[in-house]
Amino acid sequence: MSALSARKARNGIVAAAAAVALLAIPFGIALPAQAAPPQTAVAKYVALGDSIAAGQGAGTPLDACLRTGEGYANGLDAIPRINLLRNAGCSGAAIGDVADSQLGQVNRGTTLVTITAGAGDLDIGGVYAACFPDPTVPACVAAVVAAQETLQSGVIAQRLGELILAVHERAPRADILVTGYPLPFGGATQGFLGVIDGAVAQLDAQIAGAIAAATLAGAPVGFVDVTTVFAAHSAISADPWLGQNAADPVTFLHPNAAGYAAYTEAVHSAYLLAVTP
Repeated sequence: MSALSARKARNGIVAAAAAVALLAIPFGIALPAQAAPPQTAVAKYVALGDSIAAGQGAGTPLDACLRTGEGYANGLDAIPRINLLRNAGCSGAAIGDVADSQLGQVNRGTTLVTITAGAGDLDIGGVYAACFPDPTVPACVAAVVAAQETLQSGVIAQRLGELILAVHERAPRADILVTGYPLPFGGATQGFLGVIDGAVAQLDAQIAGAIAAATLAGAPVGFVDVTTVFAAHSAISADPWLGQNAADPVTFLHPNAAGYAAYTEAVHSAYLLAVTP
């Protein structure tokens, strides 16, 4: 017998033995399960929201919405398996603006949506502009009163909850992540800076409340709290991640490149938790 014939014979014997062994397994006894294939799905991502969603403050504005290439949406897009389809975020957008002009960017193929919205409804920037440098002027008092009335009405939580559910209806397979806002002055408790930080803290609490309500209604939504990661990097810190120049409305109190990198990391960590079984 040639070497080739002998090799074929051995192969035939091995195959026959394997077949006999397989037939000898009693019915009803399962074979060892194979490991699940690795996750290969690419997140089809849409960003919605206001100036922070747009990336305002971290570079040269690219358009009228003050989007930049340094925003957290672009940071997420640079991560493998996350594909940013559209960043609809726009400077000055309130929750109603997101619902009216940005929601249409989300569809049934979308699998990841981020939302940063609520500050436009409160107009924190307008409050600061009215109160700086003199928080005792009547315009400042009126702006603070208006912001407090908005917070106490609960309308922000209501509007945001409705927006989350609308996103879920349009994109039922999407994980939805809603970010909060950093305390601009690091949790200051005294004077006018304390008033601003207190208002932002209340805003974050309303965002968390809206998320809790939307979760109960069946939406797969998570809260990305950034107050802790920004705590040592406020606008009055030695290493600020927020613009410090009150005379520059484009960058003031908006994240710089380091701030948006922190947002990116926080959102990505929340996304990994959302998609990990």
